[in-house]
Parts: sequence; structure tokens; C-alpha cells
Amino acid sequence: TLLQRRGISVTIYAKDVPPNTTSNVAGAQWGPFSVFDPGQTTAAFDAQFTEAASRSWRLFQELPRSTYGIRWIENYATSDSAFTQPLESSFYVDAEDLGPRDHPFPARYVRRFTTMLIETSTYLTALVRDFRLAGGRIVVRDFTARAELLELEEPVVFNCTGLGSRALFEDDQLTPVKGQLTFLLPQPEIDYITLGRSLYMFPRTDGILLGGSFERGVWSLDPDPGIERRILEGHRQFFDAMR
Repeated sequence: TLLQRRGISVTIYAKDVPPNTTSNVAGAQWGPFSVFDPGQTTAAFDAQFTEAASRSWRLFQELPRSTYGIRWIENYATSDSAFTQPLESSFYVDAEDLGPRDHPFPARYVRRFTTMLIETSTYLTALVRDFRLAGGRIVVRDFTARAELLELEEPVVFNCTGLGSRALFEDDQLTPVKGQLTFLLPQPEIDYITLGRSLYMFPRTDGILLGGSFERGVWSLDPDPGIERRILEGHRQFFDAMR
């Protein structure tokens, strides 16, 4: 849609479209997290990254809340040791660190901050609608070789194939990180996010999303019953221990 705003005709070639994508159920809130390897960047990259994050932060706030499934929400990150890295105050609203006696969570320290929660099923549906209303075309197609890209009629191609670039462009540095989720029934009274102990809870209108796992190098999309049990039991113990 950013290209369309500049008067450019756009076609999206995709292997599948929402709701048949993993992004359609992913937990999502605004935050520049886990998008590069620390210590592997240059000063020029860091400056460009900060500028991109700043523009993104502003643009997300301009989107109508109900239409795009975006809302402000408080986060509570828990830890048994004091936090040492400050949050970027330009992007995280009302951030503060709470001591052992200042919160009800079963941890010594808590960092509270506010950011934007994005309900991906609503958000992606709105993006696809906007794209098509602006004259965009979506073609469901899977590319298996770079030569197939030369057959396209478009003069400029943006590579947004993600993990598909590993095979399509022989980019062996790309590796998957599998995250498994468990959903509970919706609970409208839950209006905050918890993060800690390798677990997280996102309250959405379609259910309570529980994570998490972080399995680097795992390609399978099949759920692991052992991870599901760990996520459920971990959250049960966490909330049972709240005072």
C-alpha cells in the first residue's frame, strides 16, 4: 500500500493468503524485536533501523483502531534480577521499573510499559482489503527457481519471500525459528500482557494467546504436545502464585 500511495501499480505474488498463513494467528505487538543479530550491524545500519522504526511507530498510530485491530496495552515483563538495559523512551510509553514490593507478580522485578497490540487476523484482512480497493492484484503462485522471476511482466520485483529466499536465492544464512502458541477462550477482563520465564500472554478479542517457544532451525509446523503442556502449566503456576 505504501507503493500504491505513490501511484505505482502493484501485484503481489504469494504462495498463500490470509487466513491460510502462520501470520494470521501470530501474537503481535509493535516493537523492533529480534530482527537482527546484535553485534553484527554497522553504524549506518543502526541509523537506518532507528529511522525505519520511528516511521513505523507513527504510521501504526494513524490506523483506525477498530478497523485494523490495533490498541494500546500495558505490558508487564517479569524478572528475578534487575533490568540493566533501558527501553527506548521514544517508542515505549510510560516505561518504569518496579521493585519487589511494587507489584503483584511472582518475580522480584517487573518492567511496565505500554505499546500497541495488533490482532493479526483483523490487521491482515484490512491490509488485503485496502490493497485490492486501491487496484492491487494478488496472484497465488509458488516460485521454485530464480529463472521464474524473469518470466514476470513487472519491471521491478521486491523480494519478500522470507524463508523462501533460502532455496530461491541460495541464502543459507536464513534459518527458521518456530514458535508454538496455545489459545484459550476470550476473557475481556484481561487487559494486559505478561512476559517472562520464556512465557507470554496476549489477550485478544478472539481468545487468550499463550506462548512461547523459540526453536531455532525447526521447519515443521506440527504442534508439539510437550511444549503445549509446558506453556499451559507454566502459566497456571505463574498466575496461581500472584498475590
